[in-house]
Amino acid sequence: MAGGLGERLGRLLRGRQPVSADFQDLKLRFREFKYLLRANNEVLAIIAEIENRLLDGGALGLDFIRSRYIAASAKVYKMIRHLGRLSGDRYPGLLTSFDAIRHDIDDVLAPGEGVGELTLPLKAIERTQGHLVGAKAANLAQIGRSGHPVCDGFAITTDSFRRFMSFSGLDGQVRQEVMLLEDASYQNLLAASQRLQEKIRRAPMPPEVGAALNEAAQDLYDRLGREVRLSLRSSAVGEDTETSFAGQYTSVLGVGPDGIEDAYHQVVASLYSPQAIMYRRKNGLKDEDAEMAVLAQELLEPEVSGVMYSRDPLGGGRGQLIISAVYGLGLGLVDGSVTPDIHRVDRHHGLALASTELGAKASQVVSDGDGVRSLPVPAERAGRAALTPEQVLELARLGLSLEKEFGRPQDVEWALDADARFIILQSRPLQILDPAPGPTPARAPGATPLLEGGQTACPGAAAGLAHPVRGQGDLAGFPDGAILVAANSSPAFAAVLHRAAGIITEVGGVTGHMASLAREFGVPALVGCPGAMAALAPGTLITLDASARRVHPGRVEAILRAAGAQAQTRQTVMRVKPSWHRAAQLITPLTLTDPHSPGFAPARCATLHDIIRFVHEKSFHEMFVLGDRIGQAAHAQARRVGHKLPFELCLIDLGGGLRENAGNLVWLEDVLSSPGRALMEGLLDPAIAWDRPRPVSFKGLASVFSSSLLTQPNDGKVREMGQRAFAIVSSDYLNFNSRVGYHFAALDCFCGPNQNDNYISFRFVGGAATEDRRVLRGELIVRIMGEMGFMVERTGDAVSAFLKKYDQEATLEHLKAIGRLILFTRQMDMLMHDRRMVDWLARAFREGNYNLETAPAGGGA
Repeated sequence: MAGGLGERLGRLLRGRQPVSADFQDLKLRFREFKYLLRANNEVLAIIAEIENRLLDGGALGLDFIRSRYIAASAKVYKMIRHLGRLSGDRYPGLLTSFDAIRHDIDDVLAPGEGVGELTLPLKAIERTQGHLVGAKAANLAQIGRSGHPVCDGFAITTDSFRRFMSFSGLDGQVRQEVMLLEDASYQNLLAASQRLQEKIRRAPMPPEVGAALNEAAQDLYDRLGREVRLSLRSSAVGEDTETSFAGQYTSVLGVGPDGIEDAYHQVVASLYSPQAIMYRRKNGLKDEDAEMAVLAQELLEPEVSGVMYSRDPLGGGRGQLIISAVYGLGLGLVDGSVTPDIHRVDRHHGLALASTELGAKASQVVSDGDGVRSLPVPAERAGRAALTPEQVLELARLGLSLEKEFGRPQDVEWALDADARFIILQSRPLQILDPAPGPTPARAPGATPLLEGGQTACPGAAAGLAHPVRGQGDLAGFPDGAILVAANSSPAFAAVLHRAAGIITEVGGVTGHMASLAREFGVPALVGCPGAMAALAPGTLITLDASARRVHPGRVEAILRAAGAQAQTRQTVMRVKPSWHRAAQLITPLTLTDPHSPGFAPARCATLHDIIRFVHEKSFHEMFVLGDRIGQAAHAQARRVGHKLPFELCLIDLGGGLRENAGNLVWLEDVLSSPGRALMEGLLDPAIAWDRPRPVSFKGLASVFSSSLLTQPNDGKVREMGQRAFAIVSSDYLNFNSRVGYHFAALDCFCGPNQNDNYISFRFVGGAATEDRRVLRGELIVRIMGEMGFMVERTGDAVSAFLKKYDQEATLEHLKAIGRLILFTRQMDMLMHDRRMVDWLARAFREGNYNLETAPAGGGA
């Protein structure tokens, strides 16, 4: 493993000792386990959603099944990958079964559709192939099939992406990097992002992918009858859906035949830009699930470009249609560097142009050989509208047609070519905010605005300190609750939108990428407000009233109260399609039910539900074994528990398990791990006086090595009775291993707020007495744990117990009981002379008679 990774892991650890390779491996595998649990819950939620539709009468909907299948299969694939990394690829047959099930579902949803395509011509893309080409390409293909004007092109699929990442060895490197960035500062995230993107840009291309790109480009040239420049744009899985990822990924324009591979590298690298990583986290998406498809199309040289909202996003979906327009390519509009013309069209009772607001179109972006450049726009041309009224209405009709095609409001990028034809570049769902329930006060009493004007990109109000951002470097120190002030709007602001109270920019439009992101994040934003940088000094307390297009000095409570009463909510639209059930039967049923059966194997998985059941069960086993193996090897990171116990207990923190300033000697109050703390509370229960002599069956003394093992040493110190006990902890995880005296006890547990994740796996074996007494002690543990609700098995003197899907509180109570049980059964084989003792000791534990202060009926002690 690279030294840089080891050094970063070392900084993450609270200890100062060198970090062993085994401990690094444990941390990374534990992350895989957590990701596996998270994916398991997500796919179970999808299965429950499908099953609920079936119970409601079977109105599944073809589109519904397709979308849920795509989402579920992606997550099941991730679970298989996580288990493979956790186990060292111990279950290779899982992928074979998964591919077979997926092939069967594909045959149902799209008979005859091929699998494993590296590229697909735009016209050949089906609606079912969003998992291969991303929503942007799938939507554009549908637009073309429905007769709307689009540019020809091809998609580079997610299969190409996976081959590229695997061939270059980046798959594992990226996975480790993003794991370590979960709690990183923005500065560290920025540095890691730059490293990742540079690695991707330099990575070798698989020969078959390179050949496929060249062949797809040549086919496109043949269809067009000439060699053209291309645009390569992201079409990542999840992009242009409910999460837009507006402007988060790179587009490369003006790409010639020799530059396609390099442009592909650039687009893929943008998957790990700082703003894209932060955007995914803000939306609850996982970096390891990110997959990039790329859309390659003929590059237009438009006269005018822009964005169209088929409904006003601030009007609850009932307002006007909005069109923004700039000269040249649309880059200046979507990146916020040019303030566009804004046309509003009344869509009721026939289309009518309601208003036009001219923008400051002082520059335009044009194609320039291998790229693009910015040119000034003559003042006379900049001062007039880029579109005629007739063109505005023609474009509006296209917008209404697209809204009808997709069944919901649309956010459309368009271009007007040299022949005065409108071309659709992309169309995605438009986020709609409900209208405010009441009017915003015209002006706060006594408040004189510092600024007025601009355009409301996201309504609402906020107060905070003005924080100017002049470049991406200024984002690193952006403080929580500040109001971002910038000359131009930029999609890069997504990296700090979760910390920003509001946004004010001098240039930009309501249809730009940053405006879309502000609405997604619910951050009040005012764009196109000249003079903001000069008027708002750094550190000045201001109140932004984005709804009224004003900025006031100080904190104006009247405005903030009014904005609080006008909270915005998003509108969701659903479509229903004809029923389609066969695919559901390959997703939801569970046939793999008995983990102890010989048939519990990858080859027996007949549904996606079977696969996740197998993966889920085996992940518990792998974590149990992993903790046992690495706990002993990671002693350099261990911290000793200061409380007196019959063994030396050392804690190893994976992150979030111990208090930040805990010393090398750890006490109960230092333990933040909920399962670790619960086990310790059980071990430290004052009701168990483990350090006092215990009643002894003298019939059993001959079966042990020495009676001195039963009593506390005269010096009051705990006798060393074997290896140290280790507990590996995180905030919600515990792996405990104890080899004390002649006993071995091991426990593996995950305990968090998600009930479906929670489990306890416990094993106990060994003893100092003869086999018959060890077996009786095993029967005692089986009896006690069975009464506690565990599923318990015994083989000779070895006991295995398992409990899962209890809520957090109940799971913690069970852990406390196990802590008491570990001490209660310590050297219990000394008392185990017959089964009557099993009955009495089980009752004693149940009744809290942990110190055996009353003798069993019939004597024997």
